[in-house]
Amino acid sequence: MKRIVSVFAVLMMVAGLAMATPSMYGSTGLVRTIAPDNCGPMSFGIGFRGFLSMGDYDTNFSWMNIDMVPMGNLAFNDMLELSIAPTYTFNQWSMTTPDTSAWRSGSKDTRIGLKATFLRGEGFNMGAYLGYDYRWNKKFSGYYAWVDEAWEKDSNYTPTGAIHFTLIPGYNAGNFKAHLNLGMAMNLDKYDFGDGVNRIYPNIGIPFGLGLSYNAGMVTPFLEVTGKAGIDTSKYLQVTDTGFDSISRGIMNNPFWVTGGLRFDFGSIKMDLGGEMNMQTDDSTILNPTMTRQLDWQVFMGLAYTKCNLGPKVPATAIISGKVTDKAGKGLAAMVMAGGITANTDPATGAYTLSGVLIDKAPVEIKADAKGYIAKQASIMLSKKNKKVPAMQDFTLELKPIPPSEITGNIIDYKTGKPVPTTLAFKDAKGKVQTVTTNEKGAYTIKLEPGKYDVVATAEGYKTSNFVVNAADGKPVSKNAGLVKIKEKFTFNNINFATGKAVITPEIETALQPLLKVLLDNPDLKVEIGGHTDAIGSMTANRRLSQARADAVVAWLITQNVKCQMTSKGYGEDKPIASNKTKAGRAENRRIEIDVVE
Repeated sequence: MKRIVSVFAVLMMVAGLAMATPSMYGSTGLVRTIAPDNCGPMSFGIGFRGFLSMGDYDTNFSWMNIDMVPMGNLAFNDMLELSIAPTYTFNQWSMTTPDTSAWRSGSKDTRIGLKATFLRGEGFNMGAYLGYDYRWNKKFSGYYAWVDEAWEKDSNYTPTGAIHFTLIPGYNAGNFKAHLNLGMAMNLDKYDFGDGVNRIYPNIGIPFGLGLSYNAGMVTPFLEVTGKAGIDTSKYLQVTDTGFDSISRGIMNNPFWVTGGLRFDFGSIKMDLGGEMNMQTDDSTILNPTMTRQLDWQVFMGLAYTKCNLGPKVPATAIISGKVTDKAGKGLAAMVMAGGITANTDPATGAYTLSGVLIDKAPVEIKADAKGYIAKQASIMLSKKNKKVPAMQDFTLELKPIPPSEITGNIIDYKTGKPVPTTLAFKDAKGKVQTVTTNEKGAYTIKLEPGKYDVVATAEGYKTSNFVVNAADGKPVSKNAGLVKIKEKFTFNNINFATGKAVITPEIETALQPLLKVLLDNPDLKVEIGGHTDAIGSMTANRRLSQARADAVVAWLITQNVKCQMTSKGYGEDKPIASNKTKAGRAENRRIEIDVVE
């Protein structure tokens, strides 16, 4: 009893000196299993763990063993973590007869490891671990070969070390975490008596482990199951009743540990307390088959000090999705904004997705805005689960009340440009009519709701004018019109056909532009295109020529998309407007006229 108390005092002292407790291999994890993730960019953990075991060889001989494992790791980023874990052991043996005991101590292996995390998420993580066991004191133990303890030098022993590769899938569900360790270990050591048989077992093994934990706040209970299956098929000697026999080692000829404990969380400092049972004590490697490994239980204690995310902070971000629709549920082309992130909706469905919105303790303000609609805001609380599962926020927008458009313009006499007293009737799509009258200057002003309006302008003695006004978005619209008098006449006397010809040349096309403008501006007119000549030549020939020229002008006007009702007539020399006795007078008489019929 006194020995047990003293041992626990040593463990408490050693654990009290500790600052951190990663796994016994240095990498982040529980005790014997490694977790797939780490503590974040530029994080570290340091610590110390002590293991106590004891047992009896027989009624006269007993032993006690204490392993001290200082551990540490450093994460360069959230993917790579470097770790180291040396081991130092204290062993006491005691005899009842004679009453004697002794302590011996020494260093054992140092594990150096590198872990990579490939997939990180709320639910599933995947990691891989590569480790190397360095034989620190290069000695071999005849006592506990399976744990590579080292008390005595042996010329038959060639220490090289061991290589470990482990895949580490992990799963998180709220406070519950589980991770699996499965890989391959290759022992590169050799122990040969000179008979060509390597007695290091196993040369190649398959380590496995399962770690389970539940974070209950300050206390995290955990459970582990770990072991190693050997695939060495070499034959080895064992004592039998008739001498020695050559045997093969069993596939589970290794310790099989069931480990349980509690992890206490004091912020950056964490303390582990627990114990473990070895469910596989038979050892076919022991020369005498009546003996066992003796090591069937251990207790442990450890402390950990960790600092996470000491590098540049990468804030967690979330996804927000939803739809922006009108009252009828039709998708809108809108812009959605939250936390400085902007996204456009799909115009067909109104769906949107905002990625990279910072997760904060306070709700995030989100706004939806569409042209012609009243913008709407909402508050949404984001959490870590929204890093992969979008937070949903839909918007139903209402149309903006659009102010009326102010329609202004001037109504003038098309030929003289003087103001014309006019009444204008504006008819909307529903048939509603609003009227307005021009002032003495021919100006008018009216305010109209959004829409398309058919406008009829009427004035005494003038042809009615029809045009369209579009009122939209409350913007002002200016619409002027020129009215043509009933029986109005437009004369164009600079249209010079070649002598005796009725061909429209490029020069004549240029001269016809003013005539074309009158007809394009007044598509509702019914007009007569009249051709006139001077008195040179016979009356019959002049009438025939003027008719041909009037016909040519009408044909050309039709090619210019003139919609007026047009007729043509050749008057020859019958209607002179000047004297045919002078050259200037004859030039005035050679003309084309537009007569407004209706």
